[in-house]
Amino acid sequence: MILDRIDNTRLYLGLHARFARAFEVLTDKTLSQKEDGKYTVDGENIYYTIQRYTTKPLSEGKLEAHRKYIDIQFLLEGAEILGYAPLKGLTTAEVYDPQKDIAFFNATKEITKVILEPGLFCVLFPDDAHLPCRQLASSEEVLKVVIKIRL
Repeated sequence: MILDRIDNTRLYLGLHARFARAFEVLTDKTLSQKEDGKYTVDGENIYYTIQRYTTKPLSEGKLEAHRKYIDIQFLLEGAEILGYAPLKGLTTAEVYDPQKDIAFFNATKEITKVILEPGLFCVLFPDDAHLPCRQLASSEEVLKVVIKIRL
C-alpha cells in the first residue's frame, strides 16, 4: 500500500507502465462534475469510477482484495477511514469472484486505519486487503475516484 500527496505522483511512475496515464486522470478538473459511474481510459487496462456515498462505521463490512487490478483511491470531497491489512493471514469470508475481481476477508488481526482526504491518494496492490468508505467521528458524504489498473 502507498499513501501520499497527489503532488508526489511522479515518485511512483516507475512502479507500473500504466501509472502515468492513471495519475493523469486525477488532474482532470472536471472529475467532481461527472456523474457516478464507470469511465474508460484505456479499455479494461485502465478505467475509473466516480462514487458518491455516505461513510459507514468501521465495524461494518469486510476487507476486500483484488487479483487482476491495482486500485488508486482518491477523495475529491469529504474524508474517510480506509481500513488496511496485509492479505496474508486473513480468513476468507467470501471466495474470489473472477467476474467482479473481488474476494472478501474477515478482520482476524488489527486493521490499520488510514485517513483519506482530498489531496491524498492511496495505491492498493493485490496483497493489500482494504475496507473503504468508513467514517471518521461520524458519517459524512464523500466524493471519490477509484482508478483500476490491470496488472
